[in-house]
Amino acid sequence: MNRQKSMYPLGHFGVALVFAAPIVYGLGRKAGTVYALVVLLAAMAPDLDLYLPYVAHHGLTHTFAFAVATALVGGSIATVLVLLYHRAAGPPRFSFLTPRHVFLYTTLALFTGVASHVVADIFVVLPGTQPISPFWPVNVRHFHIKLIPLGAPLRNGLLFLGGISIVAVTCWLWAGRNSR
Repeated sequence: MNRQKSMYPLGHFGVALVFAAPIVYGLGRKAGTVYALVVLLAAMAPDLDLYLPYVAHHGLTHTFAFAVATALVGGSIATVLVLLYHRAAGPPRFSFLTPRHVFLYTTLALFTGVASHVVADIFVVLPGTQPISPFWPVNVRHFHIKLIPLGAPLRNGLLFLGGISIVAVTCWLWAGRNSR
């Protein structure tokens, strides 16, 4: 099986952090940190196609439809787990741990992570890889905007540092907002 190259994980993590930053700002320090971690975990989900037989790289898993499906399934699983926890342990001590909040929070974080990967792969197509069709099944047109040449680990590391920097500035702004 001939597998094609993919963007380095650090590059995808950097893009995911950029996407997460506005929501991290809105959520605050604790919830924002957990949100960013979930986004980072989801950011590499589309590249699971590298390990699945008969699934083409940059195919189904590199679409916004996959991002929506992943988000809805993951949000539903998290909601069921919270409901089971409430049944076993009683009502939550924290008002934000309602099934509705958990579903919305998890769904948004998973969508953000997967969608950030799809967007990153629109802008970065390494030699030997295929452009993606992010709007499949509605539109099968391939998208490729050669904006950032990320064929080297250093460039991916710089993108990651950029994402970390944006989240750090977001946290600094949040801290300043709440110290007044």
